[in-house]
Amino acid sequence: MAEWDFLSNPGREEEGLGHAGIETFKGSPYPGIARECSQNSLDAAARLPDGKSESVHLVFRLISVPASEIPGLIELKSTLRTSLSQWREQKKEREFFERASKVAEQARISVLSIEDYGTTGLIGPSTRGNPFHALVKSSGVSQKADADAGGSFGIGKNAAFAISKLRTVFYSTVYNDGQKPTYLAQGKSILVSHDQATEPKRSTGYWGEAGYMPVGDANLLPAWLRREIVGTTVASIGFAEEHNWHWLMTESLIRNFFSAVDSGAIRFTVQWSDKDIIEINADSLEELFTLPEVREAAESTGTTEDLDFSAAMLTAIRSSESEKLVENFEGVGTFRITILQKDGFPRRMGILRNGMYIADNLRHFGHPMARFPMSRDFIAILEPDDRDTSVRVRDMESPRHDEISAERLDDPAQRRKLKVAMKKVGDWIRNTIRSTTTKPAEADVLLDEMNRFFSRPNLGQSIPDPINLNDDPERPKLTHNLAPSKPPVGSGNGGESGSSGGLKKGKKRGGKTTGNRIGSGRGTVGGRGGKSITFAGLRNFVLKGGMGRMIAFTPEATANASLEISAIGVSTDEPIIIKSIDGVLCSRHPKIKLRQGERISFNIEFIDSYVGPIGVILRSDMEGKDAN
Repeated sequence: MAEWDFLSNPGREEEGLGHAGIETFKGSPYPGIARECSQNSLDAAARLPDGKSESVHLVFRLISVPASEIPGLIELKSTLRTSLSQWREQKKEREFFERASKVAEQARISVLSIEDYGTTGLIGPSTRGNPFHALVKSSGVSQKADADAGGSFGIGKNAAFAISKLRTVFYSTVYNDGQKPTYLAQGKSILVSHDQATEPKRSTGYWGEAGYMPVGDANLLPAWLRREIVGTTVASIGFAEEHNWHWLMTESLIRNFFSAVDSGAIRFTVQWSDKDIIEINADSLEELFTLPEVREAAESTGTTEDLDFSAAMLTAIRSSESEKLVENFEGVGTFRITILQKDGFPRRMGILRNGMYIADNLRHFGHPMARFPMSRDFIAILEPDDRDTSVRVRDMESPRHDEISAERLDDPAQRRKLKVAMKKVGDWIRNTIRSTTTKPAEADVLLDEMNRFFSRPNLGQSIPDPINLNDDPERPKLTHNLAPSKPPVGSGNGGESGSSGGLKKGKKRGGKTTGNRIGSGRGTVGGRGGKSITFAGLRNFVLKGGMGRMIAFTPEATANASLEISAIGVSTDEPIIIKSIDGVLCSRHPKIKLRQGERISFNIEFIDSYVGPIGVILRSDMEGKDAN
């Protein structure tokens, strides 16, 4: 006869409600159970004849069950009363057992039934080394069929207890044992240590056959708990229901498993009545991201930005414009990166494995991935490209599967090896994002509207920082004594600054020169005069530690032009002396030949090192002076 039996406690160890595994999921119980059960079902996907995984269907169903159909409820109520009397002095335990006793006395009890289809079920029997035993009777252990399965610590199994007001869960499964389906079922409670008829008992108890064994006859179970199709049902008894629990679960499912859903690896059904059903599949996925109920659920849990991030990653996965690169790294394996540029994207990198979102950084390997300066808006997705790489990444994942660290490995040599390899992966990601998404530098950066937020240079002299060669944002500083023979020039193109030979509007300090144009830009003192030549598509890259730049642009006129380079400051610029162009020594303002619409690129060398922003000025040769 099946009954409840709690483990003996000969050592009289005291165990309260502070179970570490359950407490892990108390902060966000609904997203927790959604994520953990989805992961477990994906890992248990059945194999098709061609070796591919069968599509998994996971159903979250709220049902109201008559109290008489909860197996062993009478015995369980007795244990609740005993625990209440023996733990009454402890506030947390007293309040829990008072609430639990009231729930157990109700005529009907809410149950969240989580059912999967398209899986192998929990293969038994309940002996060490089998999945059924690993789920029901192990701690910190998992037994998965695949080496790259999502779970590796077995902590996720506690999520089902975190949403139960009775801290009681029933497991029901059908699996193929050779040629025939086999049925197993068992209940489990995690309460507190207590005495039953003077016999000390531990906090964990099981419902089933004698010796803490599962039931093998489906006829001993109520209809709502039986299964006929291969797969597993996990039922949380006394479901801790909140008004928007279904939307909280839906938000978690689409945010964490959008890739698996989009590929058809899994689909979900969330049902809280006969008429109220949410279907999550590849066709409904995009719309669900925009539903007000889903957005409200994300706001209530503080995951709105993460929800938008997942929506952007889904767009990148589906877009034909996404760039994909694959690279192998000795010591860890092969990775694939997908990058899509689009205005409004959050400029973040996400890590996926087996269709599940893991993290957005490699901070334990020196790559927090928090900032991507000078990049256009983009989304990048990093994924293991094969099963072996997936296994190595899984071994580095945290119990909650939300960060990656080599410190989780026990072998020091393997830790060092993976640290080096993952550092290179991080370097590759950053370089790929930089080369793919870096914005072309503009010819000038106009910040006049910011001047009111900064002090003017003539109001005082800043104290230089000896560590930083370019520490003054008001006046970029070069170590070489320039001592220019002519007034310094501003930066810009197309007559937009003092360098175009004009007077800055409304500014007494603007310099008036031989030019006849009025510069509306940021010029310092007026420049050399003459007509500026406009250009487009300016790109520049720092060379030789700041001693030079590679510069490329497309001129909008044909001319012999003088090239001027300036260091950009907040309110003033300083000219930079050019030493050579493409290795050929040149004059202070070297001449270059331009053809309209024909892109030009060259390497320039400076007299002094400078790595800050620069301005490029092209001035037509009106008088034939300063020719190279």
